[in-house]
Amino acid sequence: MLKKLALVAVAAGALAAVRKRSAGRTEADLWHEATSGPGAVSTPTR
Repeated sequence: MLKKLALVAVAAGALAAVRKRSAGRTEADLWHEATSGPGAVSTPTR
């Protein structure tokens, strides 16, 4: 029983990490799209 519980906890943690990573990539893609090209909303300063 304890092994199953640990396995479920590890799987849930891995799923959360993957979802967070993919959400970060999506946000970066949106930022790139919004700040590049002729219709850019704003340009980041470096």
